Amino acid sequence: MKTPLLVAALLLSTVTCGLAQADNDAIKRVLRSETEGFFKRDKAEWSNAWAHTPYIHFAANLYGGDFMLIKGWNNLEKQFASQFKSSKVSDKVTVQNSNYTIHQNGNMAFVAYDQTLLDSHGKTTSKESRTLEKINGQWKIINVTALTNLKGFGLAQK
Repeated sequence: MKTPLLVAALLLSTVTCGLAQADNDAIKRVLRSETEGFFKRDKAEWSNAWAHTPYIHFAANLYGGDFMLIKGWNNLEKQFASQFKSSKVSDKVTVQNSNYTIHQNGNMAFVAYDQTLLDSHGKTTSKESRTLEKINGQWKIINVTALTNLKGFGLAQK
């Protein structure tokens, strides 16, 4: 009696781990697609990564020392509309994400990771966090916090 239960428990564990890994891989693809879509000026790719809901948030620090907080998909789309007006990409940006921490609970996931952007101007690093929601079987971003390392831009305290 113990052997069939043990085998069933092992099979269930294997399936559960496999599903969790598939979700983690899908989440990482969405995060990468959102960032790459932005830098390629591909509005469809960027937009597809987001939940088009009034409860999304985008928060980031800015190079001038200020910050940006945008609430709601309609406001986010308007804020970034000028970025997508021209399909001409001014600089090729390589996105490197690493050190992922993913916590998934049902249809919600919280992700923190390090991001490095490489372009003709050099390297920009940031600490990123995202909250995603699984909507109709697809992971979508509902919250972004992007904290860019600005010390190379003259904003660091002496």
